[in-house]
Amino acid sequence: MSDRSANLSLPFILPSQAQKHVTHNEALVALDALVQLSVISAVQTAPPASPAEGERYLVPAGATGAWSGQDDKLAVKDASGWLFLDPREGWTAWVQDQATQVRFTGAGWAGAGGGYQNINELGVNTTADATNRLSVSSDASLLSHDGAGHQLKLNKATPGDTASLLIQSNWSGRAEIGLVGNDELVFKVSDDGVTFRTALSADAASGSVQFPHGASGLTPADMGAPDLVTQDYLKAQSGLVANGAGHLLSDRNLPVGATRDVLVTPDLPAAFSFTGHYPGVAMMPDLIAVDPAACYRMRCYLRQESVAGDWSAFGDDERHQQGVGLVCFDRDGLEIEPRHHKRYRSGGVDSLTTLAAPLTPGDTTITLTDATGWNDSDTDTENCGVILFGYRDADGRIHPHYSRLVDHGMFLPGGVNKTTQIVTLTAPFPGALGNPADGGGVWPAGTPLANTATGTGPKTCVVPQTVPGSTDSWYLAEGHIGGIDRSGADVAANFAPGTAFVRPAFQPNLSNRSGGWGGFPDTGVTQRVWFAGIALSEAPMAVREAVSTGAASGSWAIHAPVAVPATGALDIAAATPTISAI
Repeated sequence: MSDRSANLSLPFILPSQAQKHVTHNEALVALDALVQLSVISAVQTAPPASPAEGERYLVPAGATGAWSGQDDKLAVKDASGWLFLDPREGWTAWVQDQATQVRFTGAGWAGAGGGYQNINELGVNTTADATNRLSVSSDASLLSHDGAGHQLKLNKATPGDTASLLIQSNWSGRAEIGLVGNDELVFKVSDDGVTFRTALSADAASGSVQFPHGASGLTPADMGAPDLVTQDYLKAQSGLVANGAGHLLSDRNLPVGATRDVLVTPDLPAAFSFTGHYPGVAMMPDLIAVDPAACYRMRCYLRQESVAGDWSAFGDDERHQQGVGLVCFDRDGLEIEPRHHKRYRSGGVDSLTTLAAPLTPGDTTITLTDATGWNDSDTDTENCGVILFGYRDADGRIHPHYSRLVDHGMFLPGGVNKTTQIVTLTAPFPGALGNPADGGGVWPAGTPLANTATGTGPKTCVVPQTVPGSTDSWYLAEGHIGGIDRSGADVAANFAPGTAFVRPAFQPNLSNRSGGWGGFPDTGVTQRVWFAGIALSEAPMAVREAVSTGAASGSWAIHAPVAVPATGALDIAAATPTISAI
């Protein structure tokens, strides 16, 4: 039988042993040292100069003096000197000068200077589990530096795995930041914890940042909510037009249906083309903010290709009409069509007048102050409509010469009585045209209104449905537009009433229609026309002159500088669209 206990190595009192109290006291000293083990230090390498009896230390590696060679042992001061006790694996101790708990692993003490190692789970004020092996329930968590900086590292095994920070609301994910399924940094959000949408991603190879759903909200609220733009995009501006000369290596801002072409171009990075029959008006997508009272200069290049065949029966051979200009939009981004402001004239008299009596939805007649300018002869339905100038935009503003309260075919010419000033409707006055400011839709006497007039298409202020001089040659077209057209005549060189934005617009191969059209041949579905160098800029030297007579009374005539190269003179002349070969 051993003379010491198996675990704490306490001495046994042996049979017939003399001075049994010595052995007993030795065991008590060991128990006093080991039970509720709390040591003063585990890093102090030299014994204290004047230790009190019972003081305990864990001896670190490299200790000196009386502790030399006693690495990892428990040093206890007793009456005769230092007592060294060998620790066993699993023993724990509280280290007072570091306020931490350590345990003996068999190879050394872990915790003081080394932290806990290989702990399966750790819960702080909560319960950890097999998935969340470290769990903390707290108002805040602090990870600070140890003398310099601090890094928080999230590591994953392969690019296809996930290393991310998931932010939850009531245990349901709402935001995720990190490397999710690849090595690109992503910021994702969710409203249900199931479907996550990428708000921002950063490419690992290039560092470029993408906003898959747009970048609104990254600017101050008083600047609106524009998307972020790149330096390349800003440099690709042709005046106010984005990518008008093809400087971007993409189809950005090309009209719908157009094809980017880097081979056929008038010494610009790219042009764009349309092929075949007239597709209708094609617009560039980006809205351009303008001051409609100011004057602007617009230009573009165009080229139409030749088509094999005998076209001698047609005055312009295989060449077709082309149109280039602007389409106007209001402050709400709604397109302003001619019907929203154009007015009929009868015998040269403007139909703009006022109601002589209230007009209520369901009425079958309209009583006018003066019906002189209203249509009593033309059966075209567009000339038999009514426009009421009481439309309010999103700000509540009423434009006196622009309205979306308009409809065609509301009366027949015979229904206009210029003696009684009464217009008889073909159907009761519709509620859709009722007064939005009145609960019953009633328009009061004195409300401005007019007879609608035929008209469609963009403001062709640059190429007014013109036939190029020849095929397979580039032409430069230039024109001006400015001032607000209050004439009701839809003057091409003026902005429509209510204009806040514009878009460059094109009528490619306008006269190339299936079966021929307007004296032009059908040149087929393969004929192409190119446009390039679309530019729009304010023309500070252009001036407006009010037109006060004739059908265009209320519009503006534009005058622009004209250079005379032979003399070097600069004159101001009427601004008319020009097209010249280059």
